[in-house]
Amino acid sequence: MFIDLNTMIFSPKKFNRSDLILFFERLDLYISSGLTLNKAIMILREGTLKHQEIAVKNIYYSIEQGGSFARASRKFLGISHTVFGLVENGEASGKLSEALRSSKQLLEKEDELWKKCVNAMAYPAIIGIFSMLLTIGLMRGVMPQIVPMLKGLHVELPLLTRVVMTLSDGLLIYGIYLLLIIIFLPIMFMYVYRNLACVRKSVQNILIRIPIIGKLFHSYSLSLFLLSCGSLVESGLPSATAFRNATNTISLIPLKDELSKELIPVSQGIPISQTLKKITRIQPFVSPLLSAGEMSGTLGKSMIRASYILDRGIEHSLKRLTSLVEPVMMAGMGIVVGAIALSIMMPIYNISKVLQH
Repeated sequence: MFIDLNTMIFSPKKFNRSDLILFFERLDLYISSGLTLNKAIMILREGTLKHQEIAVKNIYYSIEQGGSFARASRKFLGISHTVFGLVENGEASGKLSEALRSSKQLLEKEDELWKKCVNAMAYPAIIGIFSMLLTIGLMRGVMPQIVPMLKGLHVELPLLTRVVMTLSDGLLIYGIYLLLIIIFLPIMFMYVYRNLACVRKSVQNILIRIPIIGKLFHSYSLSLFLLSCGSLVESGLPSATAFRNATNTISLIPLKDELSKELIPVSQGIPISQTLKKITRIQPFVSPLLSAGEMSGTLGKSMIRASYILDRGIEHSLKRLTSLVEPVMMAGMGIVVGAIALSIMMPIYNISKVLQH
C-alpha cells in the first residue's frame, strides 16, 4: 500500500516530551523482545492516540519505502538534533535499542530539570496572582463604596487617599482596557519572541545579566548542552560531530553564539575542554573535568557528570531564588493592602480628631 507522505498533515507539536518518552520506551521494549522495527512500529500504532496516529503511520510507511527511521522521526515527531543524532547513530551501528534507551533517558532528564524550574516558581506565581486579584477586588469592590463618603466630608484628603481614589476611579473607567492589555500583551510578546530572533536574543541578553536568574538560565542551557553532547559521544559519535549537534539544540542564543564560534576549532581537533575556557559564565570546574575525560578516553561520561553537578547548582539557585522572591512578594502584598486600608482610615481618623476638639 503506497501513501504519499507529502499529503499527510501532521504537526510535530502533537508529540510533546512526555509523548516522546513513552514512544521511545515502548519501541525499545518491542525491539528488545526480538521484534523488527517495522513490526514494532505497527504494534505502536494500535496504542497511539488518534491525533498522533498519523505521525506513526507516516514513520511506518517511510521505513517501508526504504527510508531512515531517524529521519522519519525527525520529520514527523519533531525530535531535537541531539535525539536525532543518537537514533541515527544507533540505527547505523545496529544498536537502535540502546540509542532509544539513551534518547529516553535524555528526554527524561530534560523533563525533570524543566519541572524543577516550574515547580520552584509555582508558589511565587500563585502569591503574585493572588496579590493582583486581591488588589483589584479591593479597588473595584471596596473603594467605590467608600469614595462617596470620603468626598462628602468636604475636607482636604491625605495624599495617599487621593492617590488610591484616583487609581480606583481609573480602574472603574479603564478596567476593561487594562484587562485586555493584561491578557493580550503577554500573548503578543510570546508571538514576537518566538518569531523574531533579534527580539529573542535581546531579551535573553538582558535575562542572563540579572543576578541569580541569569546564572540559572545559563546553567540550565549549559547543563542540557553537556548532557546532549555527552550522550552523543557515549553513543559513538565523534566529539566534533557531537559538539556541533548539541550546539544546534541550545535555545539560549548568547550561549549558542559563543559555542558556534568554536565549531571550526573543535572540528580541527582542538579539545572541547580548551574551547570552553574561552566562553564566559561557564563554571570553572567544567573545563578541568572535561580535560580529565579527554585524557582518560571518557569524555562522554565526564560531560554527563558535569551536567549532573550543574543540576545540583541549579537546584540550589532555585531554592535561593524562591527564598528571596516569596518574602518580597508577601511584603509587596502587605504594602498594597495596607496602603488601601490607610487611605480609608486616615481621613476618618483626621475627622475624629477635629470632632474631639
